Amino acid sequence: MLSIDTIARVAVNVVRSAAAPTSFDTGLLLVKDANFTAAKRLKSYASSAEAAAGLIEDGFAASTEAYKAAQKYFAASPSPACLLVSCYPAAETPVQALDAVLDITSDFYGVALADSRTDTELLALDTHVSGLDKPCMLFLPLTGTPAAVVAANSLLDRLHAAGTKRAVATYAAAVSDAAAVMGTAMGLQAAHAASAFSLCYKSVGGIQPSDLTQSQVDAIQALNGNVYVTRGYTHHLLEKGSTPSGYRYDEVLYLDMIAQDLQNAAVTLLAENQDKLPQTDDASAQFMNAFSAVLIGYTNRGVLATAAWRGPAVGSFQAGDYIENGFALWADSYDNQSEADRAAHKAVPIQAALTLAGSLESIVITVNVRI
Repeated sequence: MLSIDTIARVAVNVVRSAAAPTSFDTGLLLVKDANFTAAKRLKSYASSAEAAAGLIEDGFAASTEAYKAAQKYFAASPSPACLLVSCYPAAETPVQALDAVLDITSDFYGVALADSRTDTELLALDTHVSGLDKPCMLFLPLTGTPAAVVAANSLLDRLHAAGTKRAVATYAAAVSDAAAVMGTAMGLQAAHAASAFSLCYKSVGGIQPSDLTQSQVDAIQALNGNVYVTRGYTHHLLEKGSTPSGYRYDEVLYLDMIAQDLQNAAVTLLAENQDKLPQTDDASAQFMNAFSAVLIGYTNRGVLATAAWRGPAVGSFQAGDYIENGFALWADSYDNQSEADRAAHKAVPIQAALTLAGSLESIVITVNVRI
């Protein structure tokens, strides 16, 4: 029998999928365990009932902070779809515990602890998280009296001084309350796959509002800490969903998501292109087309919006220029590329100017009455 390949040959091309993205709607709970075993290093739960059964099986009674943290996490409305729980031995630091998880998976965004740790250990964890290539966000409880929380050299004071944007620190009655805030953020992300959200003024399930005076709230918020309080008897509100740097949680989240999506778009163009990309301005156009497709999605989602550019010059864009749809892309010509970069087969850098849509947090209502 003669082969038919000489007449019609079938070429099967397998297209590589992009690298698995970080799950921006999944939280990680780190649990110190006096009876640690390797089997407890990482488990995944899809509901409060699942988490309750799993934690009890692993030796954590309903009275423990680990159990309470998992229940508070899933008490959010909308409820998150997944919680990762990682037990670690008492000899490990939180930094070591987090690194042990990252050796297994990076499929999470929120990180909270289910046990008390010293301020020094928490600051070390914040520093470590801020330096990771993989983006994530710490959810930290601020326990103690309101005066102690804002005192000089307190955890919040030191986080604020460091200008960290990788932590959401909230005044809380218990360590496990931080998991409730994390669950709220993860649940909102899961429910807003096609629209933007802000963590400010959201209700946090599973915990009670703090009984604080306005002056105590002001003192905590002056250091960009967060509070969960009751306004007007019926409104239970998280204020203001901020990191100690002053950046809002949603601002950091969406910039992390944009950075990852742009990176994946670049790798996809390089790795899955059947033809080589020449070192010419045509290649820059292909990159910018791919990036524009990513960024217009964030415009449609409500993350980016048309506004005047207020930053330093970006390529041909100057302060005061209007950035349509919230983004503008620019690349220098390959005619100006250095010989060293050309010999190294580097693309010319693509610069992006982004203008965020922002979010409203207050309003003044003027009532004019004619008598």
